[in-house]
Amino acid sequence: MKQTCIGKNKNFGYKLYLINVDAKDSAKYKKDFPKLKSINFSQLETAEKKSCIVVEDIIHITKRDEQQLRTGINYQAHHKTQKFICASHAIYKTQVYSLLGFFNFIIFTSSIANVPTLRNVFNYFKVSKSEIEKWIEIFKSVGNGKLDVYFYFDCESMTFCYSKKSLFQFKKVLATVGGGNFNSDNSGNEIELQKIFSQFVENLPIKNEAVSVFSIIANCVNPQYIKKQDLSITFMSKTGEKKHVSLVDYVISMLTPDALVKPPLIAIHRFVKKFCNIPNIFVKNKSFEK
Repeated sequence: MKQTCIGKNKNFGYKLYLINVDAKDSAKYKKDFPKLKSINFSQLETAEKKSCIVVEDIIHITKRDEQQLRTGINYQAHHKTQKFICASHAIYKTQVYSLLGFFNFIIFTSSIANVPTLRNVFNYFKVSKSEIEKWIEIFKSVGNGKLDVYFYFDCESMTFCYSKKSLFQFKKVLATVGGGNFNSDNSGNEIELQKIFSQFVENLPIKNEAVSVFSIIANCVNPQYIKKQDLSITFMSKTGEKKHVSLVDYVISMLTPDALVKPPLIAIHRFVKKFCNIPNIFVKNKSFEK
């Protein structure tokens, strides 16, 4: 998103596509994105590379539209370097619920009426109950129903953020799953490590989920533990033995239900858990639940 919609000047010309967004909100978007275009689900495949697609209010859609959206999120977004943004006022028990983990961002206005939707989104991503209550209080105090103030959940970095005056303008990270600090002195290293990791998983179907997990790790574990060349991590075992394990292998194994998990990967999992809270939604291999 940093290379497309977020924080870019109007003159950069990045395109924004809107699906099911009303005329009033479309006019607001157009102030920052002159090349904005409203399309329907059947036109998703025509969206250009490095564009952003905002999908709003998909409470009731046809099977055909749902399939076209799934194709866009799972295939097109990857091959065209696109970002998909969900802007729904109702999440739970709708056709969009099962797709939440594949969007890049989920956005909300500052309306207090969005509290139930926020809870549903946070629960989907397995945010702890204590964190949810803190985040809801932040939402209420910072937003307070103000116009043009948006909140968004970044599904890749697992962070809760807000922007004022316009979507993704004057943005600020409010909190991150597991309590990681995005304002640390290591932020430059974290971003660099995430870019390297993205290259390793570029062609994998689980790329979005893998990047999300690695982002959590990179923001919790001291980057000095991680070798940039191969993203291996060095740590000391309980017996005092120095271990070197690939974080790429670890993340992919965690997200692959039938992957064979060797003891070193279990060891790194225990090590990472000392610093990070990996949401249960990402622990798909039962070997890591032990």
